[in-house]
Amino acid sequence: MAIRGDFNVLKFKTYEEYLGSFTRMDEYRYLSSKKMINALVKLGYRTNTTIYEEAEFYEQQKNLLLLLNPKSTTTTLFSHHLKSTDPALVALAIREEPNMQKKLSTIILLQLRQRSGFDISGYIDYEDSLSACAQHKLGALNWRGIFEGRVMLRPNPGHLSFYDWHSGKISINHSGNYEIIHYGTSLMFKHKGDHKFVPVTVADNLYKENVKRSLYMSPIYGCVILYDHVVRKAS
Repeated sequence: MAIRGDFNVLKFKTYEEYLGSFTRMDEYRYLSSKKMINALVKLGYRTNTTIYEEAEFYEQQKNLLLLLNPKSTTTTLFSHHLKSTDPALVALAIREEPNMQKKLSTIILLQLRQRSGFDISGYIDYEDSLSACAQHKLGALNWRGIFEGRVMLRPNPGHLSFYDWHSGKISINHSGNYEIIHYGTSLMFKHKGDHKFVPVTVADNLYKENVKRSLYMSPIYGCVILYDHVVRKAS
């Protein structure tokens, strides 16, 4: 059984290097077989130290690295708190993990009616917003609260695009994953990772193959549109 907290295992890149640290050069003169030498090492030959099996060695390394670098641990997905069957929230829950893994990049478009009777609308970089929430950034959306149904998902002036239908004010911002591109009279986004153009329009477009558009009718949010871009390796 591996001993918890044995930081010596971090000195070695491989299990072979680890076993080799318990051998001496003169042993190779009398025992020509490396396999036999390693077998003797595992039996505790020439040392009173506990010798790990290969699986234990790598498990020990993994646990220690997670202990030293807590930011690298896999965080609990916010969507695990989903308590609704709302189609839009279910669709976002399905997309959360591939977005956080940078395999998929989703842009959310929604338009909400305010208590004032006027609408606000906007485009939201889903992964960027999830990361901001996980890092507790000021003004970040509360995604746990959104999935639990305690908080409304709503665009704000800090997102990719925001439009206040009452005042007519427009805000446009680059995000962690996208640059804003003006394509004629319409808006388009350029993914910073693979440099692909992502159009957000129903009109025919040269780059339409880079995105899949899905529409969801939500009892809570009305019409929600998700633009999914499969992230490719940059050329």
